[in-house]
Formats: sequence, structure tokens, C-alpha cells
Amino acid sequence: MYGYQNISFSNLTKTVSHLNLINKENPEIKVLNSLVNEIINKYLSGCHLNIIYDDLFDTDLYYKDVLQTMLPLLDTVSYKLFHVYKYSSKRTSFSESRCVNYIIFCQDPEITATKFGHAIDSRVFIVTIGSKWQIREFFKSQVSQNIMNLLIASAGPALQEKHKNEVADIKLYTHEMYIDGLGSSTQIILTTWKLNKFTRPEVDLYPVKLVNGFRGHRFILSAIENPPLVFRRYLPACSQLYFLENNFSLFWANVCFDLNVMCVPTIFSLLRVDKDLTQAQSTSWDGVEIRLLQLIAEALHFTLGIHDATFSKSRDEADDQIIGDLVASKADLGISGLYMTNVRYSLVDFSPVILQDCGTFISLGSFALSKYRAIFGPFHWSIWVMVVFTYVVAIFPIAFTNNRNVGTLCKSPKQLESMCCYMFGTYTNLFTFKGVKSWTNTKMGSTRLFIGTYWIFTIIITTAYTSSIIAFITLPEQPVIVDTSYQVVDQGYRVMTLEKGGWQHYLNITNDTMSQMLLSNIKLMNNLEDAIDYIVKTRFILDYAFLGSKISLTYLSQNNFIQKYKNKKIFLHVASECYVPFNIGIAYKKNFVFRNIFSNFILRAQQSGLVTKIIKDIEWEITQKSGVRNPNSIIAPEDRQLALDDVQGMFVLLFGGILLAAFTLLIEFVKRKRENRKIAQNKIEKHLKKRDRSKSLTVRGNTTVEPFRPLTAF
Repeated sequence: MYGYQNISFSNLTKTVSHLNLINKENPEIKVLNSLVNEIINKYLSGCHLNIIYDDLFDTDLYYKDVLQTMLPLLDTVSYKLFHVYKYSSKRTSFSESRCVNYIIFCQDPEITATKFGHAIDSRVFIVTIGSKWQIREFFKSQVSQNIMNLLIASAGPALQEKHKNEVADIKLYTHEMYIDGLGSSTQIILTTWKLNKFTRPEVDLYPVKLVNGFRGHRFILSAIENPPLVFRRYLPACSQLYFLENNFSLFWANVCFDLNVMCVPTIFSLLRVDKDLTQAQSTSWDGVEIRLLQLIAEALHFTLGIHDATFSKSRDEADDQIIGDLVASKADLGISGLYMTNVRYSLVDFSPVILQDCGTFISLGSFALSKYRAIFGPFHWSIWVMVVFTYVVAIFPIAFTNNRNVGTLCKSPKQLESMCCYMFGTYTNLFTFKGVKSWTNTKMGSTRLFIGTYWIFTIIITTAYTSSIIAFITLPEQPVIVDTSYQVVDQGYRVMTLEKGGWQHYLNITNDTMSQMLLSNIKLMNNLEDAIDYIVKTRFILDYAFLGSKISLTYLSQNNFIQKYKNKKIFLHVASECYVPFNIGIAYKKNFVFRNIFSNFILRAQQSGLVTKIIKDIEWEITQKSGVRNPNSIIAPEDRQLALDDVQGMFVLLFGGILLAAFTLLIEFVKRKRENRKIAQNKIEKHLKKRDRSKSLTVRGNTTVEPFRPLTAF
């Protein structure tokens, strides 16, 4: 093996195996293996394990043997082995399960900066042979803050320093994050692995981080106004003075106390500040999402730097500008009522659902109802058709029962006109026709039954009609509203939406028939205010319904917007139908390390009812500020027309009377037929008697009368 002696491959394999066998008997390797197995069994066994190693553990025979000796002992967990330069967290994240832990064997922990990236839910265990200085500098760097659950074992002294009788101790470190407002972190020692056990076994090696919050750290929030979720509130003058007083209260209190002078002129002099500063101080951000984040900020001790989303020509939608800020790491959080869609999930992370929104319609409602409905409105068109048909057809059976012939109607059109007037007369003048040929003078029972049945039918239908007119005129007016998408289509409304609102894209990707009908003739508008103005101004020409966010439209209808037209008969009505549902959440930049901390506070706020309270408070403030009655609290009235199903009883009664009259007509027909037969028989008998009598008189006239002979005596 020495010098220039040729070495065969089989001899080299035996030599390496011999060296490996020797290394397996090294006590420092056994100590490290026992430590790794203890941590895996206690903290990392619940998830899949990725084992990553660098060039030192790949090329150096000694450190390679350390790794190869350890792998056969990991038979209780599923794991994959990666070289650090071949591993890519982005590539493996699609093929791995959500629950993944990591063990990294490296010479310098800084290698995680370029190859490992972020770790939010995962637990990371780094075994390094680096020096204490390297470990300390790694904990102070920004890279360590991207790993929440981090544990580092300093195995350098145990593997490198050779002791005769014992192995050097292995110290275990973690970091304390955000020790100041700048976001700094520092290392803390947890315990030491000595004699195959921990010196402090009660210590949790993955403790809960950020117990004291973020120590005043400032997170950047990208926002766009979307009331009532996010909006700017303009403070009155007294609020500005209160703002200035809060900033300078201690200073002026000391001045007033020391000088013992009146400070009112001095306080008013504070208002003479720069105009830009005054304008900045006179506005503040408010809304449901703002108050929720302020609540979390107070609990976690951080501040918010709110700025408008960066304008980009490549991103037309306002929400996409916020997503662009998060992708470019210009902001940590983003709010503006962002919808949680599959496309956005691939770019950013989201919090749990804060509230639910949906696409719905807002249209113009009116209390000014047209009074022509008082004439035709009470009845549905089907009732009018049936009533007219019933009265017209009734002329013929009544004429037949009275005259036993309908030919008189054709011979005398005037009689047909009289019968029409008779049938359409109300029950008050139903029996006022007293003509010679009037039906009221009929002696037929079937005709009387027909007329009586129609009389009762007329009483019922007339009473229902007059009662409906009285109710329509005297009862309070109910608004005419559109509450569903089917009403929008049936009543001929034209749909409009924002050109850059995204709703047209949301509905174009569906095969729903109703959506295709709504978008067949859609009108695009620049902003919501212009759309509402257009709806109001064109209300006498064409009816429009605006499709948009239900939360935003409800805010607009409550915020005294319609009152500028000075018309108390119209109002904005938001449909109750949730046409396209969406979930709203707070957006985080991708792989935001503190995502789980923020999300847990949001879930606790929801469970405790704080989110609901914030929403109710915002709604109450908006209603009190506008001073307008909420038109959406009006329940859609059941102001419907009488349909044919409602008056079926009348027609059943009429049909029963017709059947009875028909039965009576049959009896009269049989009776009349018998009477006619009897009369005919009587006529025949009389004719026969008359004929017999005349015949007897004729025979008697032709007979010779014998002379009278007196009786003679014999």
C-alpha cells in the first residue's frame, strides 16, 4: 500500500471496510449516534425526515463513516438522504407531505442560507463541527430567523478533539428571537449531552418562541382602501389636537409645572405645524381588518407600518398590486378584502378565513309604486282569462236551457249583447233586467240553477277583487326590489360591473347557464361611484343591476350615498342572494415564518367573538354617521297577485253548480219529453174521437128512415 505499489480494487475495499470497522468502535461516534437517536425518537419521529449533508460528510472518510454508521439505526422513521447541493426545498416540497422535519450534517451552519430557505412548521436539527464563533454568528444572522424551530448540536469538540478516557460533551443551542425592536436574535444554551444523557432532561429542546412578543418590531403592511374592511378615516380638529397632545403631553406638562403658567396659548400654537404634517396626522387607517391587526399587534407587541400598495402598470387589479408587494418582499402583510383563490395561494400564504363575502347585485329600489296596478294588479293574468272565458261560455248553456235552442242568439244579435251585459253585471244589478225575454223571467229550473251558481261565483270573485284594491290603496307602500339573480333576468335588468374588479373573470370561467345569461350583455364601469350614478340617472330609461362585493355594496348603501340625489322615494337595495361565494383572509408573504403565530391569534379572536364584535362596531359607527335608515332591513314583502291556485274553490263551486244545472236540465228534458208524448197522445186520442164522431155522422146521414107505422090491433 505504500510508495508506488499498485493497489487492487478488492484490496482497497477491504482496507476501507477495515477502517470503517475501526471507526465504528470509536466512542465519539457512539455518543453522537445516541444523541441523534434520542432527539429523533423524542422530537422528530412524528413526521417524514429529510437528512441533508454537505461535502465534508460526503468526501472525508471519517465523517462519511459517521453518517453511514448512523443511517442503519434509523429504522423507525421514514427518511430521504440528500446532498446539500442537490437538495432543493422548492423541488421537494411538491412531492413531500406537509409534515417534514430535517437533520443537517454540515461543517458550517451558514450553508442553510442558500440551500435550505424557510422552515415554518418543520423542526430543524443541525449537527455541525463549526466553532462556537460560527454558531454565535449564525444565530445573529437573518438566516436563523427564517427557521422557527431550530436546534444546533455543537459536535466539533466531540469529533475533533481526541481524549484518552472520555468524549467531549455536546452542547445544544437554540435562539431567542426578537430580543429588541430591530428583530435581533441571540443564542441560548439549552442543555448538554454528557454520558449518553441530558444534563437538564426537563428542558424542552424545541421551546415556544416569542413568548414576550416582537418587542416593538415593525411589520410592513400593504393596503388599499376597500370599505368597510380597510378605509381611511379623517379625524376632526379635536382629534388632531388630541393626537398632538399625546405626542407632547409629557413635555408640556413639565413646562407648565415648572413655569406655573397657563399653557392654553402654547397648546394652540402646536397646531401651527407644517401643512403636510397636519394632513398626515388628520387621517388614520380604520376598518375590520385594521382593527383585527391592531388587536394582534397589541397582544404580540409589534407595530404596523401601513402604506398604499405599489402601483404597477403590469397589474391592473388593485388586489394584484398588494400581491405584487408581497411577492417582491416589499411588505410582510397585505389586506384589502383579498379573496382566497387557488391562483393567489401559489404566490402568497393566507391566514384563516376572517369572514365570508360573495358576489351579489345592488339595484335601485323605490317606494313610488305605479297606481295602475290597483286595477289589474290584484289578479294574475290567468284569473282574468278564466273569468272572461267562464262568463262568455256561460251565455250558450243558459240560452239553451231557457230556449232549448241557441239559434235565437244568431237570429237576434241584440239579444246576444244583452246577455253579455247580463253576464258581466255585478251581483248588485244581476236581477235588474226585466225584459220580456229576460232570463230572470224564465220558468225553467235549470236556467235558474245556472244563474244562481254564476251569481254566487260573481259575489266571491267581486269581493276578492274589491278587497285587493282596498288593501293596495290603504295599506303602507312596500318597496319594489330585486333580490335574486333570477329576478334580474326575468325583469329585464342589465348587469354592470367594474372593469378592473375581477368579477367578469370569475364568472367567465364557469359553465353556469345563469352566469352566461347575466354576462351576455354586461356593461363595464370605471369605479363604483360612477356605476351608482349611472343607475340612478338612467332609472326611467333602463333598469341596471350592479354586480360586486356584498360587503362593499352593503357599506355603500348604508353610507348616505344615495341622499345626495335628495329623493326620498328611491334607495339602494343589496340582494340577499349570495351568488358567488368567496373567503376573505389576511395575506402573508410566501413562507412567512410567523404565519402560524398570527393565524393562531386570529382563530382565538374568532372563537372569542372579537371578530364579530369588530364587525358590529364598524356597522354601528357607519349607521350612526350616515343617519339613514338601513333599507336592507326591509323584509321583502309577500305582495303577490292572486293566482289561479288561490281561486280554485270558486271554479269548483261553479263547476258543481253547472253539473247540478245540467242534471236538472236532463230531468227537465225527460219530463218535457214525457209531457210532449202525453200531449201528443191526447191529441191523437182527440183526433181519433173527432174522426169517429164525424164518421158516425156521415153514416147516419145516408141511412133511409122507415115510415112510422102506428100500432094496430090484431
